[in-house]
Amino acid sequence: MDEGLPEQLPFLPSRIISHEHGILVTGMDGELAVLDEHFNLKSPVNKPFPMSISHAVIVDNRLYATWIDGELMMARMGCIPLDQPIQQGPERAALRTSTTILDAKHPAGSTWSHVLDAEPLGLTAVEGILVFTLWNKGTYGLDLSANEIWRMPPPNWQYERKRPRMNEVIGLSINDGECFVTSKGGRFQKLNVITGECLEETMHEQPEAPLEQVFHHQQHTLICSTNGEVAWVHNGDLKRKLKLNGPVQSATWDGFIHGWRIAGWREELLLTDDVVSRQSWNEIPIHVHPVEGGGIVLFNDGTWANSPHEHPPIRLNEEE
Repeated sequence: MDEGLPEQLPFLPSRIISHEHGILVTGMDGELAVLDEHFNLKSPVNKPFPMSISHAVIVDNRLYATWIDGELMMARMGCIPLDQPIQQGPERAALRTSTTILDAKHPAGSTWSHVLDAEPLGLTAVEGILVFTLWNKGTYGLDLSANEIWRMPPPNWQYERKRPRMNEVIGLSINDGECFVTSKGGRFQKLNVITGECLEETMHEQPEAPLEQVFHHQQHTLICSTNGEVAWVHNGDLKRKLKLNGPVQSATWDGFIHGWRIAGWREELLLTDDVVSRQSWNEIPIHVHPVEGGGIVLFNDGTWANSPHEHPPIRLNEEE
């Protein structure tokens, strides 16, 4: 491990969420670590709820998240303030004895929390509104106190040929007052974030394989398939298409180099207008965090490394 790197996290991380007050790392079993801008722990690591966080977003230093457990057939959505220490929540065994909504356990320290009756597929927010999607239930708009503003039925996606779970929502984001909903089958809708009204529906032509994740930054979109295909689209036009070693773990827009930093399957990529640079790793990177023209990599075992991709990046061919 390089000198000067952050200390190894005491849990297996699942994602990093960067926000104006610092950095939040979520764990595979529901752990939360609040870090400052220098990646130092601001408070003890705790587990507010003993389930994996499936979707999360931070607005005004508050975490809005969904928790789900396939074995227990349970799901929650709630809000946890990040301006105070994270609290330790109930043990997993306690969830098994909660058989009614009245007995339901909720994340510790949450200002509000609700039991979900379907699998959460997406969650996004801006100041004043929270949008989420439930499997076979539809898309909902709430204020940040969990009061419903609007709801829309599940999209009636149209495909030339059917594949399993092609209607499943795999991406939800908000940009310039519009909410973008993307399906596993490659279709996407643009919704009015205030009313939920569908403004436009179209099809992502690339990648051709079923989609797994989609990342947005302003007019830039990175579309990732289940087999490692990646398409970078800007204003609806395809800029780049490439094939990775496996599925994408996460992707972050780096405004310093005007491109994407991608955590792949045992590899890290830097993708700009004229550069595709790859680095192989023994561990699986789950996130590459931009740092002043460089980057810091978090691996799935909780360790860190400095990214070799710094500004100006080394120019490589896509085949290399």
